[in-house]
Amino acid sequence: MKKTYTAHHTCIHRLRSKTATTNEVLIITSYDYFLHKYDLALLLKNYQEIILIPQSTDDDFLLSNEVSPLLDKFEKIHLVANPQYDNRYHVIYELVVRRNKSIKISTVYDFCESKLKKVYIPDNIIESNPNISSLLNFGRRVRYPKKIIDVTISATLFLISLPLWIMSYFRIKMESPGPVFYFQERVGMANKHFGCIKFRSMRLDAEINGASFSRKKDQRIFSYGSFMRASRIDELPQIINIFRRDISLIGPRPERPVFTETFDEIIPYYNIRHNVKPGITGYAQVMYPYGAGVRDARHKLMYDLYYIKNWSIQLELKIIMLTIWVILGRKGL
Repeated sequence: MKKTYTAHHTCIHRLRSKTATTNEVLIITSYDYFLHKYDLALLLKNYQEIILIPQSTDDDFLLSNEVSPLLDKFEKIHLVANPQYDNRYHVIYELVVRRNKSIKISTVYDFCESKLKKVYIPDNIIESNPNISSLLNFGRRVRYPKKIIDVTISATLFLISLPLWIMSYFRIKMESPGPVFYFQERVGMANKHFGCIKFRSMRLDAEINGASFSRKKDQRIFSYGSFMRASRIDELPQIINIFRRDISLIGPRPERPVFTETFDEIIPYYNIRHNVKPGITGYAQVMYPYGAGVRDARHKLMYDLYYIKNWSIQLELKIIMLTIWVILGRKGL
């Protein structure tokens, strides 16, 4: 169940769980919409209630209408705050202590990494996350095993998928005469541009009016092109990009320069994703539903930076398995 209260033109969101395993309430102050549906579903398994309080809510309303009633109902409070921006968590803490309740306080930075397996990215370019270093990248300990994984899996995948290459060649020619392969400029490691190779899934005049994100039920996509996108067949030629060392099998999704220039200006830490090679698939692509625009780019960046910061062979293999599950489920990345 979800209830929304309005105070001084600000919405306070309250969610209740029917399946929580603990009798604990989660309060997030200075909430800037860093959670999405998957996060909320995960948290509602562990908390009886979740209270999301945006930044401009006043303290009087917060205490009298939200926190005080919860203290009558719950013995345990988990408070998540942004200490850089938000001082009201001190007010909540003092109230909880006076009522002899149990309280745990986490920063939003630690909470995201430990509970949600992603790195918190502020919604405002002037804010920061002290847990993120601008020098975040892959050292030798990571690059060598990734290279072995890239070459081994890519060579195997090419041999197994060769019949699909042949079939796709003829189907594309039948449905949309023109080039079979589509070369698109993308931004790679160190902000270097490269030609991303894909099977063409759109009509030749798809971008006659300029670059734009693809959409669900995009009218520019021909029939077999739609099937290729859903099954990820259109991504297969990127194996050539791996052999050319443009990209890796797994990494942040390579975006087009026209979009990265915008994202760099308005999303904090966005440029850090260019410290490593982009990938055909990635943590953000399997953890976040397909989307376009600044809001989605911010959410995806949280997963990309977690992947870079917490890389392990186990995480690499997990992403490969999740990618297979996504492809088989035809969910689209």
